[in-house]
Amino acid sequence: MTTILKRAFILSAIALLLAVTNNLVNPNRIDWMGFWPDVTDSDSTWQSPSYEPGNDASLINLGEAYGRWTTGNYLFLDAREVEEFEIGHIKGAINLPFDYFDDYWDQVEPLLPKNTLIVTYCSGNECESSLYLARVLIEDFGYENVEIYYGGWRTWYNNRLPLEGTEGYENSHE
Repeated sequence: MTTILKRAFILSAIALLLAVTNNLVNPNRIDWMGFWPDVTDSDSTWQSPSYEPGNDASLINLGEAYGRWTTGNYLFLDAREVEEFEIGHIKGAINLPFDYFDDYWDQVEPLLPKNTLIVTYCSGNECESSLYLARVLIEDFGYENVEIYYGGWRTWYNNRLPLEGTEGYENSHE
């Protein structure tokens, strides 16, 4: 083996060792084996009739929402009713029902520093609560890092992505 090949092999082995070590200690580690969801479903082409491009928060699709969720840096706000949230929601999401915003805001506000990266969602693309919640957060409370996931709970659930609630999957992958 030539010296260059030996060095390349050693560097590759060191890089592999560092990657494995990083994955073992990282709280956002990637599973070695297990469930790998297909998040190619694109729901970003649908827009609510009330959506105002340029004025409203950005729309994200399932792949983008899942990518943000996996980083652990984004807070997902579920705009649905409490009963719907309890049945099932995106893992780690916080419930802030848009229809009862004033009743819940004082409990949720301390969890949302102004620099929080936020994704709002509701039932799916027939629901506008996520849009209205994003508007309130931006216009009335000055949040700047807000995005809307219109695919919502239904698309997340149908793609068997991580969830919490009383109704899980038959073969949970959490």
